Amino acid sequence: MDGDVDADVVIVGGGFTGLWTAYFLTETHPNLGIAILEQDICGGGPSGRNGGFASGWWDELDSLVHLYGAEAAVRTCRAISRSIDSIGEFCAAHNVDAWFKKDGYMYVATARPHLAACEHMVRLAREVGAETELRPLTTGEVRARCDSPVFLGGAFMRDGASIQPARLARGLHRVLLERGVTIYEGTIVTRLVPGPPASAITPRGTVRAPHAVIAVNAWAMAWPELRRRLVAWSSYIVLTAPAPGRLEAIHWTAGELVSDLRTSVRYFRTTPDGRIAFGGGGGRAGSSMDDAFSGDMRAVVEAAEGLRRTFPSFAEVPIVDAWGGPIGVSPTHLPAFGNLQPHVHYALGYTGNGVAPSHLAGRVLADLVTGADSDEVRLPIVNARPKEFPPQPWRALGAAVIRKAIIAKDTAEEQGREPNPLAAAIARLPRRLGYLLGP
Repeated sequence: MDGDVDADVVIVGGGFTGLWTAYFLTETHPNLGIAILEQDICGGGPSGRNGGFASGWWDELDSLVHLYGAEAAVRTCRAISRSIDSIGEFCAAHNVDAWFKKDGYMYVATARPHLAACEHMVRLAREVGAETELRPLTTGEVRARCDSPVFLGGAFMRDGASIQPARLARGLHRVLLERGVTIYEGTIVTRLVPGPPASAITPRGTVRAPHAVIAVNAWAMAWPELRRRLVAWSSYIVLTAPAPGRLEAIHWTAGELVSDLRTSVRYFRTTPDGRIAFGGGGGRAGSSMDDAFSGDMRAVVEAAEGLRRTFPSFAEVPIVDAWGGPIGVSPTHLPAFGNLQPHVHYALGYTGNGVAPSHLAGRVLADLVTGADSDEVRLPIVNARPKEFPPQPWRALGAAVIRKAIIAKDTAEEQGREPNPLAAAIARLPRRLGYLLGP
């Protein structure tokens, strides 16, 4: 950006949330002047560097029912389901080759305590009338879909689609340019003055607009009004060389997304050319953004060790790439969408599951900007006021200590050992303090 600009809507952040918001605004109000400001390239942050899991929320029923009741919980899950299908429809309609493939999602137990958690998850879906969305799998049924010696059982969720996230982000970027949206990449917003009109100030110019959208997820910790709604936790992925024959040998050919039931979750998927992408949430924790979130070799090593343990038949398949970055963790394990002021809107807190929810966020934010009274803006996660995290320095110290305790507990359980009592107590501390996080 170079110079001052007036617009109808200024969007800070060119990841999925900002791009989808602009897309839905152009769907209903094609003549709006929309400006997107992105410090990198669109999709250059976590939106383009995640595992590509567009997954449902039926595993989140426990938190949703606790916060909002069964009816609102189901309504919210259905909205996420529609977003997954809509992403596929967008790719087909606009010729975006994002490798969209809806083959479902499998949860796997890799420790005995996970089996009870899995049973609870399936039972709750049945109790709210969604028994067809999430069903149990025996050990044999799990290993018939994806064979690993560490899998003890699990569950299958219909709502799961894999994508190549960077291809989706760049496809959205292209479509928005074709629709006349102004996109300034390589442009850092140093300050947002609420106004009205709102002013997004950059080193070389300012965008003024009646409405502003904050779509920066973990980076929202820089906003005083939002910083206590988030902590950051990094997640890392390793990628193998192609080995389609080895995937056939373990029966993993249908394309299911898979994750385990650790609190520091591991997630894995295949690619069209026969690779495994294997990620884990074992990186660093904190409450401010720095380069350590995207350069943590210890977290890369932990992800690689998880891959080798889970799939020993891939022991000799080279790991050819690795990447990572921050995720914004919310106090409820669910994102929040809403208004800071009548003309300043935000979405944040995807907690590592943002591909489908950011699509829903785009719908919500577009309707908040235009004042539309839609089913989406009446969802309970819109303008909810969850419990906030403690102020600094307790937020950063607590996040780091609890992260270590959770990983220690998860590791012990997977190895068949009793967790250290102190580590187990610290891992459970967030729930005892009223946060819907941890075991």
